[in-house]
Amino acid sequence: MERKFTSSFESLLMIEQKITEHTKPWVHYTFEDFFPFEYYEHLLEIPTLESDYTNITGYRDVIDNRVFISNEYVEQNPHLKPMMDLLNDKEQWEKFGVELDDGLLRVELIDDRYPFFHDIHYDTPEKLITIIVNISKEDKKNLATDLYIDKDTHYKKLDWEDNSALLFVPTEDKFHGFDRIEYEGIRRIMIINFVDKNQWRDKEQCYY
Repeated sequence: MERKFTSSFESLLMIEQKITEHTKPWVHYTFEDFFPFEYYEHLLEIPTLESDYTNITGYRDVIDNRVFISNEYVEQNPHLKPMMDLLNDKEQWEKFGVELDDGLLRVELIDDRYPFFHDIHYDTPEKLITIIVNISKEDKKNLATDLYIDKDTHYKKLDWEDNSALLFVPTEDKFHGFDRIEYEGIRRIMIINFVDKNQWRDKEQCYY
């Protein structure tokens, strides 16, 4: 079952969001035109990241020089502050059925390159909400997120549109990943989480 609706996120993104609610394989939402054009352009203008993909295991924890849009990063790139302040408006995300009083905003900018893939997984409980934004890609192939019914059963690959997004509230049944596929160039995405401040250790990754 799918339900399409628009939501006026004036206090957050200042545009009418085109959002589709999906119930299969589990409840999630897809967004068109996630960022206003000005903020989206800022993300396109960031030079290619120098993250080290020497080690590929299917998980991001082995990647060196990861880039988090933290307080320090925003101090060095102050034009990103309005975007981050708006993303940090918890009230807008709580409309999707999550409590964020103890949440800290953690935003990672990612430039994947082959042979990186992301193994099938569910997000750990300290992640209170997950948003994956498709920013840009150099390959014509569909490089969007894959959804799974369970760890062994692929359901579908979402459609890639620049500036589209996937949102869900993590639970142990929400398996997802980025299936093995050969691709060229850079796959730029952004992963936005609110993480539990009482459990998340790496608070230097976050934006206050």
